[in-house]
Amino acid sequence: NTLESLCVQRKQKQQQRNLMTTTSINTFRSCQHHDNYAKNQTRWFGRKAAKMGRHRETLEELAHSKEHDEAVERRKANKKRKQGGGTAATEKDDVELVPPMEEDASEIHFGGDLGGDEEDDSIPELPDPSDVKQRMLRVVDRLVESFKAVRGAEPTPELFDPIMVEAYGDKVNLSAVAQVVIVSPTLATVSCFDPSLAKDVKTAIQVQLELNPQLEEDGMVKVPLPRASAESRTKTVKLLGKQAEIGRTRIRNIRRAAMDIVKKGKDGKLDGISKDDAFRASKDIDAVTEEVIGMLNEQVEFKQESVMAV
Repeated sequence: NTLESLCVQRKQKQQQRNLMTTTSINTFRSCQHHDNYAKNQTRWFGRKAAKMGRHRETLEELAHSKEHDEAVERRKANKKRKQGGGTAATEKDDVELVPPMEEDASEIHFGGDLGGDEEDDSIPELPDPSDVKQRMLRVVDRLVESFKAVRGAEPTPELFDPIMVEAYGDKVNLSAVAQVVIVSPTLATVSCFDPSLAKDVKTAIQVQLELNPQLEEDGMVKVPLPRASAESRTKTVKLLGKQAEIGRTRIRNIRRAAMDIVKKGKDGKLDGISKDDAFRASKDIDAVTEEVIGMLNEQVEFKQESVMAV
């Protein structure tokens, strides 16, 4: 029995070794087959095989590039559509809270910029620092004027300045057809010069300021003024800061336009202008710019403090 069992075990081990050997041989043959196939592919195409692969990738990219671009555009459109309502409302509110400054394209054009008519025989001149300062101060004045329509700690009649009223077949400013009086921090009255325009004035205030005016007798319109919330005042302060940065940019543009002419004087390209005069004008313009920007910052800080005051 013992001998029989040993013989059986020996046969089983031999069968296992034979099976492992057969598996290894098959695996080796499979690998060798793949190697031979790769060598044959290289032999058939040679050095062009790599180029053909790159060309194929390029063709696939071109085939799907249009679909990719369309998918990107669809994603962008969906994103805008989801955010469109809130963004449009925010931009509208921003315009109503802080009206834009008056534009003036002539503020960056100087007489000696040599950018006008080539046949102009006038003698080139350096920008006068006092003229540069006046241009910059006009920017500050326009900024302060736009701030008048922004409600501070107490309401002012200037809050109603942007309102346009349909009167006599045309649109006119509210101040041309009525007088605004602030009775209390929460109430304003609008007295129409022509009582027949009272309804139009009421409608204009209701639509453009989103308030609830009440029509009284003899052409009088009472306008309740709700107090601004802390969130609204904080938002207004941020918008004032953005408006101030626009003003600073316009001031820097005036300085840049003046400095372009001064640079020509420093390079000796302006007849009759010495380099010393150009350097002196450059320092004066820098000093004026710093002074005016400081004035602008004071006006903005004053208005922001007024808005946040309780």
